[in-house]
Amino acid sequence: MYNNSKVAKAIRLAMMFGAGSAAAISAPAFAADEGAEEVEKIEVTGSRIKRSDLEGASPVTVITTEDMKIEGNLTVADALRNSNLNSFGSFSERSGSSAQSQATIDLRGAGSDRTLVLIDGKRFPGSPTLGGSSANLNAIPMAAVERIEILTDGASSTYGSDAMAGVVNIIMKKNFEGLEFNFGGGHRDRDEGLTSKEFSIVGGFQTDKGGVTFSIDHQQRDGIADADRHFTAAWQRDLDGDGTIQAYNETDGWSIYGATVASPDWSEAHAAASCDALTAEYGSDTFRYTAADEDWGPGSSYCMYAYANVSYNKASVDRNTLYIDADYDLTDDIEWFGRAMFTQNNSFGRYAPPAAQWRGMSADNPDNPYDEATTGFYRWVGIGTRDGNVHDYNQDFLTGLRGELDFLNASWEVYYHYNKADNKSIGEYYLSYAGLAYNIQNDIPLGSQEGQNNMKQTTLTQGTSDFHQYNAGIGFDLFELPGGDVAHYVGIEYFDTVFNEQYDAQSEIGLVGGSAGNSSGGDRQVFAMFYEAALPVIDSVEVNIAARYDDYSDFGSNVSPKVNVRWQALDSLVLRASYSESFRAPALDQLYAATTFSADSGTDYPYCQERGVADTDCASKQYDTYIRPNANLGPETSEYINLGIAWDATDDFGIKVDYFDLNIDNVISRRSITNVMEGIYEGTLQSTETFYVNRAPAGADGLIGKALEVGTGFGNGDKMQITGLDLSLNGNFETGFGEFGINWTNSFIFDYIVEVAGGDEATNTAGWAGQPEYKSVFTTTYTIGDHRIGWNMNYTDSTYENKTEGELDSWLIHNLNYTYDIGNYGRVMVGVNNLTDEDPVLTSKGKYENADLYNNYGREYTLRYSISF
Repeated sequence: MYNNSKVAKAIRLAMMFGAGSAAAISAPAFAADEGAEEVEKIEVTGSRIKRSDLEGASPVTVITTEDMKIEGNLTVADALRNSNLNSFGSFSERSGSSAQSQATIDLRGAGSDRTLVLIDGKRFPGSPTLGGSSANLNAIPMAAVERIEILTDGASSTYGSDAMAGVVNIIMKKNFEGLEFNFGGGHRDRDEGLTSKEFSIVGGFQTDKGGVTFSIDHQQRDGIADADRHFTAAWQRDLDGDGTIQAYNETDGWSIYGATVASPDWSEAHAAASCDALTAEYGSDTFRYTAADEDWGPGSSYCMYAYANVSYNKASVDRNTLYIDADYDLTDDIEWFGRAMFTQNNSFGRYAPPAAQWRGMSADNPDNPYDEATTGFYRWVGIGTRDGNVHDYNQDFLTGLRGELDFLNASWEVYYHYNKADNKSIGEYYLSYAGLAYNIQNDIPLGSQEGQNNMKQTTLTQGTSDFHQYNAGIGFDLFELPGGDVAHYVGIEYFDTVFNEQYDAQSEIGLVGGSAGNSSGGDRQVFAMFYEAALPVIDSVEVNIAARYDDYSDFGSNVSPKVNVRWQALDSLVLRASYSESFRAPALDQLYAATTFSADSGTDYPYCQERGVADTDCASKQYDTYIRPNANLGPETSEYINLGIAWDATDDFGIKVDYFDLNIDNVISRRSITNVMEGIYEGTLQSTETFYVNRAPAGADGLIGKALEVGTGFGNGDKMQITGLDLSLNGNFETGFGEFGINWTNSFIFDYIVEVAGGDEATNTAGWAGQPEYKSVFTTTYTIGDHRIGWNMNYTDSTYENKTEGELDSWLIHNLNYTYDIGNYGRVMVGVNNLTDEDPVLTSKGKYENADLYNNYGREYTLRYSISF
């Protein structure tokens, strides 16, 4: 499946290119010069033991604020989404749901709930909107960030169970003196006006006893309407040239939910008699008669609605943040430290008018051609577009003490951390089934102003979470080995998480059309003890061991061990290896949520196969989906192996290569509806109350009917295995005509195997749609005097379109910027993101189906100005 020559070729090219340019943004230092002063020990992500070696036994990638600007990023989420380590993309601001304001990070494609997010080494809790299991990156202020450190091996032994696939540690600014003002704006070529705005103030003062650093940060980015991009706007095309456009197979952005009536036995469906009148009133670009022979059955037709002409694809973001960090020396040996962060984020998204079934449409309804009650698929366009307004408010407080003791070179730390999230989502202009029934009961015309007002429903979702964390630890030196003193760290931790997501009562009982979701909530308490030791076996070899004991209030206890080895083989060469085990309990919403309605996208391959339609021509569409929790879920366990080398090839140029192998057993996952439809059809999945497919009755030809409703849920699968290799080259080179820099990071996925319990034989899906085998980020700079030019390239490899058939294009984005340092008058940066105005990768039919991996911003011009006092 994977051609390893691709890796070898990339390594050879990378080494040749790196040696030829001999450049870098920041050169790695693996060994101190003889006679140099002792380097201050620091804490590096992945361990609580402070050390002077920047290149440790575990691989850590650093993204500085300067890197983020060169790459054209507006937010922390942008910077992490654009990383090569975000293998298959991650959730971003998506219009039309209660999560539209949220953004996550998904290392290795293992899932955002297996990537732990830290702020200054302290756990940042999950968002209630995301079920309490994944952190919302949009709650973190960009202006206050100093750098981001990404650890890409398991760290559950240090930080807890969520760190299965790695850790993202966001380091905030500290010890800042003076004032810095930052202004910025951006304009997207394909949209009107100023589409992004940013403003921040960073300030601080320091005394001989301590200091305060603060930031005030405002970021705003406009949403994107589907109609404003040719690849998301509604279209109908005669792709096969037979003179007839078939629903879904030759349309995009159009829905059966317009004015379509199914027969009582579901054997056929037809455009309602009112379709002509709707087309005359709203236009053929809104309602349109469309053949449905291939989607429903011979002779069927739909009155389709062009939802993509009014809906938004990308939600807007409007965020304001206040961040304060402070410390104060209480005595010579004791320091108080604390931080406070307040984030308010508002987001707007839009869906088309409510799409909902008209169940029990009476036999005397003019649109019903049958002699008995039946079901209609209607777009209640008179009610108006469904507008979603999301308001997130996050408060984060931390206070603690740290100090040093007079024996064993000991240092200690205790802290208390509290986080509260309060998220609200208000949806306007949904369909009230109660109002529809009232109109019918009282003969009120549905199209009248009174009738439409009766059917308008406002929805409300309120998500809250409270997180309390207590942590205490002490580090000390005890015993001596040939390589030096043995450093130890021992600590305890307790945290309590309570989350609740509450939907309005009408939505919960199914009386709202066009709405999805049900309330959920739960709480969990975890007590932990952890231990680490750094064993300098000899001067050049250090062995690190760590273990963490977790006791869950709802899942018992577990021990997660880790061992890694660092060998300084040469002054310029480090070899490293690590092995770790992890444990992860199910998320609270996976255990306790009520049954939830959704409109999941999936592909009904069985329906296509029986009709001889190739997989590549089988259309993906939305299906009514009911998702059930599973109170009997068990925990996951995993093993992570990393083997790496870090070579300082010259004083100015370095290379790092790391091989990784992540194995997860008893994988907790929700079956895709595509998997459910295939599994039940093939007999590898038993139909149950949770997993089922409701289909229209078989036709006269004996072929199965189309899927109407799919049930799915959570379960423990057999296994997930992800293997691959990371390759990075970086350094810098000064010449008489300026300084050159290069930073090139690459990630290769060899295997991505997920075994579903009771499912088909395990398959390596690396390279399938949405799962590229290779991602690369290349950044180079040229600096001369007060001028700097930065060029960033972000590459995503091509993939198959359907399993192992067809091919989707690769994706290469160029970001270019120029910075002029005006000295006392500040600094100006002008840039162009997506210089060549590349579209996201589309399917062979021109459809945009992966917003997690490819963004749809297009070319964007940016201007930033900063000045310090």
